[in-house]
Amino acid sequence: MKQKDNLEYCAVNNFIAEYNRTHKRRLFFISQCEPPKPDTICRHHKREIGIEIAHTYGTGVEAAIRLGNRNSNDFPDKVHRKRRVIPVNYRALESLNEILLKKATKAYELPHTWLVIRNAFPLWSLSHYREYKKEIFIPAGHPFKQIWLLCDEALAGQKGIMRIT
Repeated sequence: MKQKDNLEYCAVNNFIAEYNRTHKRRLFFISQCEPPKPDTICRHHKREIGIEIAHTYGTGVEAAIRLGNRNSNDFPDKVHRKRRVIPVNYRALESLNEILLKKATKAYELPHTWLVIRNAFPLWSLSHYREYKKEIFIPAGHPFKQIWLLCDEALAGQKGIMRIT
């Protein structure tokens, strides 16, 4: 399984587990898909829904390090200094808002598609997103019936899911 597919599979399974723990109507995984379908197909209350998965890491450098694609030593000191001076809330929210903007332009074969954005930025937790919810910008005309945030890897702070729309 490719790294991207594995990340999507883990994210959707973690989302389903948390969703089913907190909701009466259960969600069931059916299969992974390729575009133009969403990343996964699930069953929710006798209806097939698509779930598109995205990950937010804070910055591209943090993504490369976190995914193990690059070593921290691969980046010059200048890059690390810049990471230290840019506030964590800006890095987390900028990354999330960029994903929302990018995903808003896509079209999916399934009319009932949810977007699940998995927070993979360990310095930011669910409680932080709740605190800064007014700074999360949902583009008009996006194709999703629901948009969720999954925080399952926070090193500190609250873990769980939050519905954005």
